[in-house]
Amino acid sequence: MVKMSDDLDILLINVGGTKKLVYQDLTKTFSAVDPPFWAALTAGFLRNKDFRVDILDAGGLNLDEREIANIVKKRNPRFVGVVVYGQQANTCAPIMIGVRKVCREIKKQDPKRNIIVSGWHPSALPKRTLEEEKCDFVVKGEGFYTYLDLLNGKEFEQIPGLWWKENGGILNNPKPKNIEDLSKELNDVAWDLLPMKKGIYRCFNWLALNDMKTRNRCASILTSLGCPYKCSFCAIHATFGERRIRYWSTEWVLDQFDTLVKEYGVKHVNFNDELFVFNPKHYLPIAEGLIERKYDLNMCAFARVDSIKKEHLPILKKAGFNWFKLGIESGNTDILKRASKGRFNKDDVRKVVKETKEVGISLCANFIFGLPGETFETMQDSLNLALELNAEFPSFFAAMAPPGSDLYFNAKKENIPLPDDKDGPGWIGFAQQGYEFLPLPTEKLTASEVLAFRDYAFDTYFRNPRYLNEMEERFGKEAREHLEAMAEIRLKRKLLGD
Repeated sequence: MVKMSDDLDILLINVGGTKKLVYQDLTKTFSAVDPPFWAALTAGFLRNKDFRVDILDAGGLNLDEREIANIVKKRNPRFVGVVVYGQQANTCAPIMIGVRKVCREIKKQDPKRNIIVSGWHPSALPKRTLEEEKCDFVVKGEGFYTYLDLLNGKEFEQIPGLWWKENGGILNNPKPKNIEDLSKELNDVAWDLLPMKKGIYRCFNWLALNDMKTRNRCASILTSLGCPYKCSFCAIHATFGERRIRYWSTEWVLDQFDTLVKEYGVKHVNFNDELFVFNPKHYLPIAEGLIERKYDLNMCAFARVDSIKKEHLPILKKAGFNWFKLGIESGNTDILKRASKGRFNKDDVRKVVKETKEVGISLCANFIFGLPGETFETMQDSLNLALELNAEFPSFFAAMAPPGSDLYFNAKKENIPLPDDKDGPGWIGFAQQGYEFLPLPTEKLTASEVLAFRDYAFDTYFRNPRYLNEMEERFGKEAREHLEAMAEIRLKRKLLGD
C-alpha cells in the first residue's frame, strides 16, 4: 500500500454501492465478492513504469460515493481511474450505476479533478459514457497504453484509445494495439495494493459447498485474454476488437499462485478466462505445475462442451480443478446455432457431463432462457436437460443484450426494448437478479414470460428432492441447508408485478 503522505500519480477505483440493487437479498451470503484483478493488473503495469499508483477497492470495502470522494480528496492524485471490470464483459453494465454516483460526487467536491473511466462497458459505448458521466476521459480497449500516455503527459491527439471533450464536442483516437507479450508487459499483479488479508473477498457459494468456513480465502485470476468465438450474447470483443486468445506463460501463472498461496493463504480460485479449458498446451503445464507444488486448492474454470478432452480430466482434477463452468446454454440445437454458440447436441452434453462427473469434477452449468427463436417448448427442453443432468449448480439466466454484443446492436436496429432505452430502467435493467431486470423478448415470448420461466426454472431445480439429496451426499448437510436457504429467497421483479 502506498503511504498516505506520498504524492499519487493515479488512484484506481473499483466502485461499490450496487450489490443490493444487483443481487437483492442474495447479496447477504450467496453472491461472490471478487478482488478486482484488472485494477491490480493495471496498477502493476503503471508502477513498473515508475508511476505512483494505488487502488481503492470500494466494492470490496463496501464504501459509498461520499466515502470514496473523501478518500480521493485526501489522497489528492493527479488522476482518478475508475476501472469498470467484473467477472465478465456481460455483467458490467449495472456497475455504471455506481460509476455515475462516484464520478458526480468526486466532481462535486473538486470540479477540476481529472477522472478517467475505462473497462468493458466504456469500451463498448465510449461516446455515450463520456456524454452521460461526469468524467474527463474514456478509454476504449484494454487501457494500459492509454493510461500510460495520459500519465506521461502526451498530447491528447497522440494517445490511442482516448476519448475526450473539447470545445463542446467529443474527440477520439483509434484503439491502440493489444498487448502481445502478456508475461513481459503485464508481469506484475499488484495484489499488495488490495485488501487481500482483510477477509472481505468471498468466492461463489457453490465453489465452497464442501468447505464454507474457508470461503473468504479466495482470489480470481486471468491466465489468458480473449476468445475466438462469435456468440451473439457476448460483449467481450468490444474491448479486444479481435477474435483470438493471448496467453500468459506457465511460469507467470505459477508465480501468481505462489504469491496467492504463500502470502495470502488463498484456497479457492476462480479463473475468469473466457476459455481456460481450451488449449492443452496452455492448461496442462499449469495443472502439472500446481500438482508439483502440492497446494491444497479448490478451483473452477470455464470450459466448452466441445473443448473438454476426457484424457486430460484426471490431471485437471488432481491439480485442484474441482469445478468447471460449462456453457451449455440451451437444450435445443437450433437455438444454439442461431446464437452462434456451437454445433454440439444433447448427446454431446450428456457424454461430457458423464465423463466430467466420473473423475469427480463438479459442474456449474450455464443455461440461458429466451435466446432468439425461443418458445415455451424450447425453454422447457433446456430445463428438462438441466434436471436430467443434475449438475451440482446450474446458473439460470434470462437472455439479455449486453452493450457491445451482437444482440445489443441488433436490438437497437430492430427497436427491440432494452433497459437503456429512453423509457427503460437504465443500466440496472441489465442485472439478472435485480428488481428492474429487463430481459430480451423473443419472436413468440414477451420479456415477462421469459423472466417468469427463468425464475420458475430456478425454483423447480433448487427445490428438487433428488438434487438436494445428492448435494447432501456429496457435500454434507451444511451444504444442503445453505442451498435450501438460498432457494427460500424470492427475488422481487418489477416486470412480474412485484
